[in-house]
Amino acid sequence: MDDHTEQDWNWEFYEELVEDVNENKNIIQCIACGKCVGDCPASKVSTFNSRKIIKKVLRGDKSVLKDSDIWHCYLCERCKRVCPKENINIPMLIINLRNEAFKKGYGPRYSDLSKYVEMSERFLTRGIVLDEPLGENLPQERIDELNAICDFARIKYVFKASKENHKSKRQKSKGKR
Repeated sequence: MDDHTEQDWNWEFYEELVEDVNENKNIIQCIACGKCVGDCPASKVSTFNSRKIIKKVLRGDKSVLKDSDIWHCYLCERCKRVCPKENINIPMLIINLRNEAFKKGYGPRYSDLSKYVEMSERFLTRGIVLDEPLGENLPQERIDELNAICDFARIKYVFKASKENHKSKRQKSKGKR
């Protein structure tokens, strides 16, 4: 991954993540080809860049835990399917980083999260982020898993509040007529 000397890397953070989730050991194989970012629906609507996240992890830069980017990933596994290297599981790394962020007391900022609520809801309910579809529909098992993650992260609460706020505004505008 890029041209760097051994001094540029700090393996401690990487080793912690591997100890937590053994599958994370494979991120060291990343060749920074960019296919994961090019096919990523989250990168089309946000600053999400899985290559930058992997680079931060390998450099031992724990500021990645405070970054908004780890909350923009839709966990759709498109990156995993297009990666030319075997067994690099970026969604698993993202889930691990989110868990570590929660342990340290960090989480998504509401301003960041609210900006993506509509797109996230569209993705979870219809499997699309943009007008162009992601390819094939997500299997029900994957949708259920994403819904469980959203329940944990209280995103469903945001969807519900957003829908109720929309409904309330429509009722108010009807009352003014």
